[in-house]
Amino acid sequence: MLGDPPVVAATSRARRAAPGPGSFGDAHAFALPSGCEDASACENVLVVLHGDLDAPKNFLRLALALNLPNTAALALAGPIDASWAADEPGAVIRRWFASREEGTTEAERSEQLRASSSRVRGALLKLRDDFGWDLNRVHLLGFSDGGTVALDVAARMTGRERLGSCVATCAALLAEDATYDACEEAPTPVMLLAGSKDDVVPAEAVRRAAEALRRRNPACGAEVKVFDKSHRAVASEPETRALMEFWSERLHARRAKASDYGNDVVDLSGDSY
Repeated sequence: MLGDPPVVAATSRARRAAPGPGSFGDAHAFALPSGCEDASACENVLVVLHGDLDAPKNFLRLALALNLPNTAALALAGPIDASWAADEPGAVIRRWFASREEGTTEAERSEQLRASSSRVRGALLKLRDDFGWDLNRVHLLGFSDGGTVALDVAARMTGRERLGSCVATCAALLAEDATYDACEEAPTPVMLLAGSKDDVVPAEAVRRAAEALRRRNPACGAEVKVFDKSHRAVASEPETRALMEFWSERLHARRAKASDYGNDVVDLSGDSY
């Protein structure tokens, strides 16, 4: 259940604004939830990172379908253009790093991950500095390759840059032996969702990623939950309920109660994300 949110000055709330076109490069999407007339009325922003060879708009749709109270949605795009994979001309298709199957070396993939992670971190700092969103009101949700980026961003944003939370679904760290320097600063809370039938990112790889994050700072949590699914972002009511329970302890809200989330927002099984 949500407790009372930290005291935030009214002037800080009034500053929160919606990013305009081109604020984060040539491909991003921002939307307000129903009931919010402008960004200053929202308490949080859910930043979503798409999977490989996908479009930001698809994950903006997922963020809005989750229907989190008083929470705006921002979908960021990977830096690598993959328009060659588009089903229709002009569609925005992006990726965060190249696949191993294309002959890309692990060193090259790690370099691309660092670049993507730095790009997302820069966007989140811009969201704070230019648009008034305190970082503890910013929550990351990444799928597959986007989840790998989200985990790396969360591991690096601690202390004064600590985010409200990070969720990665069907995602692991690139290198199986990935290590981060130990960090005693306040960490970004992390939850990882895995699929028992996922043959792209097996549940064991997700568990290894969680262990690497906990070695860096046990306080991040890095809890792993495994669901009966293949390589999909959000695929069932139990999975979405786990998300709601995680966020209910971390989202800012005006005197919100667990009942505010309701059963009507947890069943996304009719859609494929």
